[in-house]
Amino acid sequence: MRMRISTISKTKSEVGALCAALMACLCAGAALAATDAPPPDSAKALIEKTVVQVLAVLRDDSRTNAQRRLELEKIAHARFDFRTMARLVLARDWKRLDAAKRDEFVDQFTTYLANDYGNRLERYEQEDVQVLDEQPKPRGDVEVRTKIVGGQNNGAIVDYRMRKGKDGSWHIIDVVIEGISLVANFRDQFREVIAHGGPEALLQKLKEKNAAAAAA
Repeated sequence: MRMRISTISKTKSEVGALCAALMACLCAGAALAATDAPPPDSAKALIEKTVVQVLAVLRDDSRTNAQRRLELEKIAHARFDFRTMARLVLARDWKRLDAAKRDEFVDQFTTYLANDYGNRLERYEQEDVQVLDEQPKPRGDVEVRTKIVGGQNNGAIVDYRMRKGKDGSWHIIDVVIEGISLVANFRDQFREVIAHGGPEALLQKLKEKNAAAAAA
C-alpha cells in the first residue's frame, strides 16, 4: 500500500518552507522589535531568541546548505519536543506500540521531518518574522503568534504551541500555519496506513522513506 505523505497544501507548503529552519527547518526569519520586552523565561522570549539564531545560520554565506541544515537541526532539537509531537500525531495508537517501538517511531518521525523540510532551505527569501503575542492555552500550554514579513507569503500567520518540559523549559509541540496544525495534518495523512496495518505499518513506511532519502 502506498503511503501518501505530503505537506499541508501548495500555499501552506510554501509557508512551511519558510518555517523550515526551526524544525530541522521549520521557521525562517528574524524577530522584529516588539513593543514590550517579554520576560526572559517566557515562551515568547524563547521564540524571539530562536528565530534570531536561525536567521544567523540562514544568512551565513560561508556555509553550504548541508552545513546550514546540520546547524538548524541542532537548534530544532533544542527547541522542539519531538516525542510529544510524535505522540500527538499517533493519538490513541501511541499506546499500541511498546516502549522500544515508541522510541523508534520518534526517531523515524523526526528524521522524516528533517528530510522533508530540510530540502527547502534554498527557498528562503530573506523574510523576517514578527513575534506578535503570547496567549494561554489548556494544559498550561501557551501559543506564540508570529507573522511572516516579506517574500511571497508576506503577512502569513504562524503560531507555535509551547509546553513546559520536566526541566521547566518551554518547547514547541505544534506549529499552526495559517490555521492548519502540523500535528493534525500528519495525523490525517497517516490515518489510512494505520487503519490497514496499525502503527507498526506506519513505522515501516517511515523507515523506508528515510532510507530512500539517505540513499538519494
